[in-house]
Amino acid sequence: MLKKIVKWTVLVIATIVLTLTSFTSTILAASKTPSWGHWDDTTITYKTASTSSYYKSVWKNAVKRWNKVGVVQLRAAKSGEKADITLTSSKSLSTKSGKLAGYTNYSYLKKSDNENEIVSAKSTLNRSLLSKYKYSKNQRTNVATHEIGHAIGLSHSKSEDSVMYASDRYASIDHQDKVGLQSAYED
Repeated sequence: MLKKIVKWTVLVIATIVLTLTSFTSTILAASKTPSWGHWDDTTITYKTASTSSYYKSVWKNAVKRWNKVGVVQLRAAKSGEKADITLTSSKSLSTKSGKLAGYTNYSYLKKSDNENEIVSAKSTLNRSLLSKYKYSKNQRTNVATHEIGHAIGLSHSKSEDSVMYASDRYASIDHQDKVGLQSAYED
C-alpha cells in the first residue's frame, strides 16, 4: 500500500512539474521588451566620445554584449565618418525627472503610427552618480548596455530580469530583450 501511495505521489508531482515547466516556457516565449523604433539598417555605427579609458572600456563591453545578441551589428565609425550613435560620459547628468545613472537622446523620423526610424542617438553615463553609489565596472557596463538598448530602439521593460528595466544596475541582456530587438528589426 505504501509503495502505491509513493508511486502516485511521485506521478502527481511529476505531472505538476511538467505542467508548470510548459506554462512558464509559454509565458517566457511570449514576453518581449517593447521597442519604440529602429534604424534603417542593422549595421549601426558608433563613436566613443569619452576621454576616459575606463569609460571607453565600459562602452566597448556594452557594445560587445549587443553584438553577441546577433540582431544588430554595432561597428565603430571610421575616422572622419559620421557615427549614428555617440557614446560618452559626463561629470553629472540631470533631467526633469532627477539625477540619472545614464540617459539617451535620440532623433527619429515618424514613418507611420507605429513605426519610427532612428536617425541619431547620444548615450551618456553619469560618472559622479555611478561613483557615488559605488557601481562596479560590470554594473556600469549594465547601465551602458541599457542606454545602448534605447539608442537601438528598445523601451523600458516591466521585467526586472531585463537589461531594459528602468532602474536596475544588476540585469544584463535577457532573452526578452533579444526578442524585442528582433521584433523591432524584422522586415
